[in-house]
Amino acid sequence: MRPPYRPQRILLTGAADPVGRLLLPALAGLGAPIRALARPGGPPLPASRIAELRLGDLERPGSLRGLADGCDVVVHAATRPGFTRLGRARQRRINVEGTEAVLRESQSAEAKVFVLLGYTGTIQERGVLSAPVDEETPPEGEYESDSVRMICEAEALVLEANRVGSLRTMVVSPGILAAPGVPTALGGLIATFLRRELPFRLLDEVWLAMSGGGEIGRGTVAAIERGRGGRRYFATGECLRLGQLYERMTRVTGIPAPRRRLPDLLVEELGMLTPVLPPRSFLRQLVLPRELVLHLLRLAPLDNTRTRAELGFSPTPLDDLLLRFARTEGILAGDVAGAAG
Repeated sequence: MRPPYRPQRILLTGAADPVGRLLLPALAGLGAPIRALARPGGPPLPASRIAELRLGDLERPGSLRGLADGCDVVVHAATRPGFTRLGRARQRRINVEGTEAVLRESQSAEAKVFVLLGYTGTIQERGVLSAPVDEETPPEGEYESDSVRMICEAEALVLEANRVGSLRTMVVSPGILAAPGVPTALGGLIATFLRRELPFRLLDEVWLAMSGGGEIGRGTVAAIERGRGGRRYFATGECLRLGQLYERMTRVTGIPAPRRRLPDLLVEELGMLTPVLPPRSFLRQLVLPRELVLHLLRLAPLDNTRTRAELGFSPTPLDDLLLRFARTEGILAGDVAGAAG
């Protein structure tokens, strides 16, 4: 077994985005200085975590020249899922052409390790959902969403760029992100449930390969240290149906799950309203974009046994993640412990 790789200097793209912010503490733990790429005008980054801030935009390749100079490890976390928020042309510029540009800069700088933060849905989305997918399963290539299709293209670019003895490229794929304090669709659904504001169940049969913030950081660090070039890794915890998640939240917190269930077709039709709903409205929190609903309904169950074995990866137990959500929402730890017991 080879010794863990020790970075000398790390480039992190998308550092100010939700996934980038979740990565920063874990990458800082490697002890190497971090150069952070962030879009101009974005939220500030914690100065204690980074050695250098570089402003640039994946839509403007000229702003990326020399980006990776002096960095032996590049973590590319700046791809952005669209799901109606970004037009198709912008998604291609950011997710495909932007990844190509960062990859070129990494090759020019003679970096040794390149990790793309991908998405398990590029493999999970399938026509038949009867069997689990794993890290060796090839993408089916039939997608409801341009966003997922383009992230799949970016993943393929990175895996094909692997060169033995030169640049070791890998894809670390989170699943559906749910982390307290991070604005995501699943995190919002969990928080709404815990506030007892969820009026009905929806999408009970959807398979969720969940990722908390810790999974993303630990999986990426483990890939840098021990991952094999040309490989895909799934940085996910427990994979279960959304209906099972409702029951798990009830078991952990004592909060009853809604009894009424919204039919999947109605959830899909409501998704067509998202462009006209105010972003911060209560209804907007409960209505998912139609493109996202169609994608979720095609997700197969996921098995990440190889990731756990090769990287020594251990996800956060789901009950612990739900307890953190409960405390964030102001549910007393004693009340939760009593309900769970």
